[in-house]
Amino acid sequence: MAECAPLTGVTNLNPSCGALLKRGGADRTYYILGISQLLESAPIVMDPVTKELTSIAFKEGEHLKKFKGKKLKNSTKTGMEQTENGPSYAHGGTFVAYFDSQAEKESIEKLALADDLVLIVPLNSGHFEAHGLVATYGLSDGLIMTIPEGGSGVQYEDSTALQLVFDGKSDKLPVYCKFAETRAESIAYLEGLLAP
Repeated sequence: MAECAPLTGVTNLNPSCGALLKRGGADRTYYILGISQLLESAPIVMDPVTKELTSIAFKEGEHLKKFKGKKLKNSTKTGMEQTENGPSYAHGGTFVAYFDSQAEKESIEKLALADDLVLIVPLNSGHFEAHGLVATYGLSDGLIMTIPEGGSGVQYEDSTALQLVFDGKSDKLPVYCKFAETRAESIAYLEGLLAP
């Protein structure tokens, strides 16, 4: 009988001091795209050695979107459940959206129509992570967005922001991204994918 889950490819896990002490949380900025925006041929490039995402290619006229919020408000999530067909990993995150115009509210409404969203999140640890993008044999199905109840609150100090919750699944954990050598250069790469 063939071995269906061999340990071939599993390496020893011996974390560095940096890995043991890295900071949690996500940056105040999320970069968002839809899988349908990507080129059909070679939409992404993964480094064959590090397995990190190194580039994204958009169809002509398509651009990355940027949502900016406050420090220490946003987070990513992952998890794993065993299914009939093997492991399934949760992808997603929460972004606290602040807005001040009807146009910004309508931008959130339009985002809610997409069912193939991808988050690229700068983490406080220094890494970048892509949620909803990569599966074992190509692209994932992406994420959907929901908004739990929000509103004006009652007191002056109550939050008026909306919590955008992104959810999806893949057969791989969210992937690290390394678009350049430094964090600043990686952010510059992502900023270069925004609409001019």
